[in-house]
Amino acid sequence: MNPLFVLVDKIEELMGHSPHPAIVAVPLGAWTVSNVCDGLAVATGSETFDDAARISMGIGLAGAVAAAVTGWHDYVRISQQRPAYEVATTHGLGNVVATTLMAGSFILRGLDHQRGERPSIATRLLGLSAGGLTLYTGWLGGKLVEEMGVGVHPVQRQMRSQESAMPSPESAMRSQASASL
Repeated sequence: MNPLFVLVDKIEELMGHSPHPAIVAVPLGAWTVSNVCDGLAVATGSETFDDAARISMGIGLAGAVAAAVTGWHDYVRISQQRPAYEVATTHGLGNVVATTLMAGSFILRGLDHQRGERPSIATRLLGLSAGGLTLYTGWLGGKLVEEMGVGVHPVQRQMRSQESAMPSPESAMRSQASASL
């Protein structure tokens, strides 16, 4: 078994639910601060806001690693037959794209900082695009939990019991055939 998943299982047992919703606050909050600081840097010309944007972006990237591990842990538990699986796939892939955009912006900011230059508009737009995308993926995450019950243990247990109680397609066809006779 994956040692990271064992650790996440222990944390989940301690918390009583998946740690993913709590952990995602780190990258989402840090990246929001970064986007706001970018806007303030452009509006005021202050390099202090450039530094704050870069540092908060790095904090968000570190948090995104933990969010990805816990998110993957939750994702592999969703049955591919559930409608939530497709939503979770879109949620996860969107977050990979957002994290990649943030990482690109972070690397470019670091290079600009080493050269004593301010971030370019393109560098800022990478971060802003990632921030915008996380609004959508965050909404999908909320849909997964609030509407589809993913990560809500009583709902998951009920779904598993319903899935195990459902007849296989072959036995359902046999039942229909014998009922029509």
